Amino acid sequence: MKSQFITLTPEELLSIAPDVRTKYRDAVTPKRVSTEPVASAHIVEISTDEVMAVNQLSCSGATLEPGATIVPDPYETYLKHIPHGEYPAEFTVARDSNAIRSIIVLIDNKEQVKCIVDPGSQIVAMSEEVCLGLNLLFDPTIQLNMQSANGKVDRSLGLIRNVSFRIGEIVLYLQAHIIRNAAYDILLSRPFDVLTQSVVKNFADENQTITILCPNTGETVTIPTILSGVANRIFSLREIDSP
Repeated sequence: MKSQFITLTPEELLSIAPDVRTKYRDAVTPKRVSTEPVASAHIVEISTDEVMAVNQLSCSGATLEPGATIVPDPYETYLKHIPHGEYPAEFTVARDSNAIRSIIVLIDNKEQVKCIVDPGSQIVAMSEEVCLGLNLLFDPTIQLNMQSANGKVDRSLGLIRNVSFRIGEIVLYLQAHIIRNAAYDILLSRPFDVLTQSVVKNFADENQTITILCPNTGETVTIPTILSGVANRIFSLREIDSP
């Protein structure tokens, strides 16, 4: 009786089985293994003296609720754990306040008035003092309830229609609401920005320019703004022309 098995040497097996020969060659051939980049992390152990109790922490003055997530200030954490002798990187932050800006405008071809640029207001506003000083007529039947940032509500005195504002060679016609006891002379706001398609550019040294387009002539000018200062001022043509 013949045996069911045939004995072959490795050389004989590889010579008659190409697939086996290929797998064997792949298994014994050395290969270059590519290494993946390894992410590293700098872990700092904080001593228990630096960790405050949860009941001592607050968010905007209010005590944190149980289970609240506490996120420390990133830059403060960085300063605490920079290696000894290493200088911290510079970090730029905003100032606590910046002065508002104004432009000088010739009103009704009579006097040049300092106008505060305030895109956060919905109306062009003029103080009662300036209105009476320039002898401008206004409609007292159109009045608005004006709410200031502190919540105080005052009623406007009326509306000046189509009063001319001259800036360089550009003449604009705006609707100005008259405000009693205003803290400004004139407030240029959204109607001014929309009419002139104004583009405001701010600089790190606090300077500011405003580029406006005349809706009637298409002329474009860039206006340098000035600091508003503490007191409001009205510049008459006589004062400017005088030596």
